[in-house]
Amino acid sequence: MMPAALASEGAFTWLSLIPFLGTEEGAKYLPFAHSMLATVLCLLVAWLARSAMLRAPKGPEGLIPEANLKPRNFFELYVESILNMCRGVLGADAERFFPLIAGVFLYVLVSNMMGVFPGFLPPTDQLNTNLPISITVFLVYNISGIRRQGLVNYAKHFMGPVLWLAPLMVLIEVVSHLVRPVSLAVRLYGNIFGDHLVLDIFLNQLPNTLGMVLGYGIPVVFLGLGIFVSFIQAFVFSLLSVMYIALAVETHDEH
Repeated sequence: MMPAALASEGAFTWLSLIPFLGTEEGAKYLPFAHSMLATVLCLLVAWLARSAMLRAPKGPEGLIPEANLKPRNFFELYVESILNMCRGVLGADAERFFPLIAGVFLYVLVSNMMGVFPGFLPPTDQLNTNLPISITVFLVYNISGIRRQGLVNYAKHFMGPVLWLAPLMVLIEVVSHLVRPVSLAVRLYGNIFGDHLVLDIFLNQLPNTLGMVLGYGIPVVFLGLGIFVSFIQAFVFSLLSVMYIALAVETHDEH
């Protein structure tokens, strides 16, 4: 349970048991290795979800939730929650962008949660992980805007409603759009890095100072806070992504 910056200083991670990653040269690839592990975990979750759905009864009986909290109930709740969020912001376009938003939320959540478990790094405390995700969202909403109205009409909304203010508005709009992916990446990086740095301090250093009872009792509160922050940051990242897409699509619908 440590930020990637601490791993570069020789802190233990389970993946460092792999021969190459355990060397001084290979240590710099640990964040990438954890990112790949997060991807594998997401694929495993997707496989479990598919298996659970295939076991559901056919016909109307399949619409009835199972009596106990089983994987199928969990995955249905996840899909319904993300889809409702998309519908609340995107309306009729929700189903079109749902796979992207659901995938982003799952990957960010899994990556965040990895830092809660001792011996693992959260890939999202690295800009190298966050920037590709945010750039993907940036490309999606811009391409969606262009496809919805065409390149010329898409560019017109950068000019604003008053022609003589167009040069200033274009500058402001371009900077605003370019800042969005950076803002998404840096916000996630800052929150996850800070959160797991605090967790590392309390869980690894506090017991040596206060003893076993207080040293391991107090950090439980921060562990719960870390889990909460991991979920909230995944939700905020996904919600902002949906809003950026909605702003692009709805703006063009109004022209």
